[in-house]
Amino acid sequence: MANTLMNRNDFGMLDPFERMAESFWAPFENMTQVLKTDIDENDDRYQVKVDVPGIDKKDVKLDYRDNVLSIKVQKESFVDHEDKDQNVVMNERHAGTLQRQYALPNVAADKISATQADGVLTITLPKTAPAKSEGHIEIQ
Repeated sequence: MANTLMNRNDFGMLDPFERMAESFWAPFENMTQVLKTDIDENDDRYQVKVDVPGIDKKDVKLDYRDNVLSIKVQKESFVDHEDKDQNVVMNERHAGTLQRQYALPNVAADKISATQADGVLTITLPKTAPAKSEGHIEIQ
């Protein structure tokens, strides 16, 4: 039973040119690993929609502190590649954390709500009146 996993050479698993090509594209691989987000604002609220396909809501952590909304997603996946005789050809495991933060001022933190449906996390942040501040400080 020969497969590509058994085709080793003196350079390890990959041909040196293949390794060079992989390292060339490596900086661009994680660009897809971003929480895609839309933020709408009106006079009463901010509404944040985040794509989280395949993520259970227990793996999503939300926090609003110091006018910043923080979203943290723990993602783990396992892909099983077995043939009909239960011979393992290859197994892949991926785990990681995705995070985003957004400055959203003047929010009533105690009234923030969140729902998750069809792979989209929707966070509603009701606004409060901004703190009145003159901004001028007189020196005595």
